[in-house]
Amino acid sequence: MAARNGGTQPAAPVVEGQDALGMRLKRALDRLADRRRPADRDAVCCRGLTYSQWALLRTLCEEGGGAGLPMGALAARLGLTPSGATRCADPLVERGLIERRLRPGDRRVCCLIPTPEGLSLGHEITAECAAGDRALLERLPAGEREAAVRAVEHLAQEAETLFLPLDPCCLPDYQEEK
Repeated sequence: MAARNGGTQPAAPVVEGQDALGMRLKRALDRLADRRRPADRDAVCCRGLTYSQWALLRTLCEEGGGAGLPMGALAARLGLTPSGATRCADPLVERGLIERRLRPGDRRVCCLIPTPEGLSLGHEITAECAAGDRALLERLPAGEREAAVRAVEHLAQEAETLFLPLDPCCLPDYQEEK
């Protein structure tokens, strides 16, 4: 297959059956993610956030609840080391978008909680990104949209079961906070 630069690329490996289906899903999800990320860039970067900071804030807004999330659990959820999660969180704390609190009953555990300003910004960015996703969905026939969303929701739910929590071997200084 000719590459865009005029060279050649190695042919994709030939796979059959379930392996082929898994490979098709992998490629489709990668292409989708590769296109969505730049589409969300203005919503994230123009508000002074990195993608990692946005992932942290979004996770806290969606999953943090009133008590927030322990730093170790948040780091594992995002695929970061605890020190990486701390570095990611520091600018958000400085901007007043999240705050650190010690867990009542176990003051050894630091939890991150979105502030009202952080929740507001999180909802604003999510709504802007959702508008792009809505435009993408509108490219499908009307009768297929609900089924497409349900299929992606189901895959996301199954991925949480299959792929999380991350294996600590990938994160050398990861320690579960209890």
